[in-house]
Amino acid sequence: MNHSDPVEAEKAAKPHHYPTSRTYLLVFAGLVVLTLAEVGVAYIEGGIKAPLLLGMAAIKALMVILFFMHLKYDSRWFAFIFFAPMALVIPLIWISLIR
Repeated sequence: MNHSDPVEAEKAAKPHHYPTSRTYLLVFAGLVVLTLAEVGVAYIEGGIKAPLLLGMAAIKALMVILFFMHLKYDSRWFAFIFFAPMALVIPLIWISLIR
């Protein structure tokens, strides 16, 4: 590594933050709680059931993406590459649900 290059020197100076075992356990506990809540919501009658289930599924997916796929701790460029297509897919899903 060339320390005379300011970009490389800055990268080398930044500490790498990775989740601890405690973080993984807390995320896992959150996923379990949300799953149990989804099971409870499945018994609700009426039109509020689908939006609640979709919202909880989105939260769970975001937790998995951020922590278990390490996007929270990786370069923001990787997060952009992952989430940019989602900005295109979500409206299409929304339109299909409305019809």
